[in-house]
Amino acid sequence: MSRLPHALLALALALALGGCSTTPIWSEYHISDPLLVPAALETARADLAAGRSREAYERVVAAREVPGLSVEVRDEVEREFERCAARRIEELAQPGADPDDFDDLELKYLPRQLAVEVALARARLYVAGDAPLKAQKELEELETAFPRHHGRSEASALLVEEGIRLVRSDGGWWLWRDFDDGVTLLEFVVLNYPSERRCDEAFYELGRAYEAEEEWGLAIQRHEELVVSHVDSPLAVQSQARIPHLRLDWIESPEYDRKDLLRARRELETWLEQHAGHELEADVRLDLADCLARLVESDFGIARFYQTIDQPYGARVHALRARAVARESGSAALFEQAEALLASIPDVPALPGDRRPSDKAFSQDEEELSEALERARASESRSEAEAAEKKP
Repeated sequence: MSRLPHALLALALALALGGCSTTPIWSEYHISDPLLVPAALETARADLAAGRSREAYERVVAAREVPGLSVEVRDEVEREFERCAARRIEELAQPGADPDDFDDLELKYLPRQLAVEVALARARLYVAGDAPLKAQKELEELETAFPRHHGRSEASALLVEEGIRLVRSDGGWWLWRDFDDGVTLLEFVVLNYPSERRCDEAFYELGRAYEAEEEWGLAIQRHEELVVSHVDSPLAVQSQARIPHLRLDWIESPEYDRKDLLRARRELETWLEQHAGHELEADVRLDLADCLARLVESDFGIARFYQTIDQPYGARVHALRARAVARESGSAALFEQAEALLASIPDVPALPGDRRPSDKAFSQDEEELSEALERARASESRSEAEAAEKKP
């Protein structure tokens, strides 16, 4: 067999054995005899004192892998390992450093506290180097290795800061946008750190971002999550006001989206009851006026439809409701239109078993009104059936 296959076989064996080792394959320090460990530790201490943190770390890692150490020596090795690793992390984490230099510090071989420090340091360097998605990946791997670790608050704040900067940026090229990376970072934060510091800002910025993209459902959802998970946040009041506003933006047809209009109305009225005097009160009152006007227009449309099919009973029910809401809205123009519509509808008598709609009979109670409408429709159906029977 030639020398080349022998060399390849030796390399393959070295890589295979090195796969289970914490010692970097490029390290010069490999120890197999337990009696050599104390001397290796002394040399590592000297390296550390001389500022050679990499050499010190690699020596201690090599000593750490030696089998058959006594309990006392093993404890000493672990103490030196943590001290060398901490010094190495401190040196590698300096501003402007290359985050890839941390590659010889594998998280799975480090104590939990040091692993968290490594991941946070690399994430900071990636962010500083304009590689935010690499920072997210680093923190995602940390979360997988050490769920609920003690650095979650710092990790959250780092990604929130960068995410907000990116979603507010106009930068990007071709099909890529800073905005998209910002949304990715903030989504990672709200999914993994929903209760951490500054996560309320992440929820709020996502609501604004989705609103800008006209993703109304997602925008509402993120604001609702902020309100639920960060009740005491100053942004919760703003989100509460924003939710019904977005609901109104989302509505395409008042005739078919009446449930959403009614929900927005309840949300707006509740906000005004709870936050009277707030700086957003004027905006919320404008939204409420808009909502009431749309409810009136909804009933106008339905009433006119009943007029076209010659069903005055149903037309009058909706016209009466439109006038009542117009009165609440304070809009003289809408009230006058409702009056004019009512005047154009015959005041038909009630059919047997039904109530005739009138001003005094009208109630804002939705359940009662729903029952009245059902009776109106049933009456109209009976009328049509009777007319069909009379035809020759």
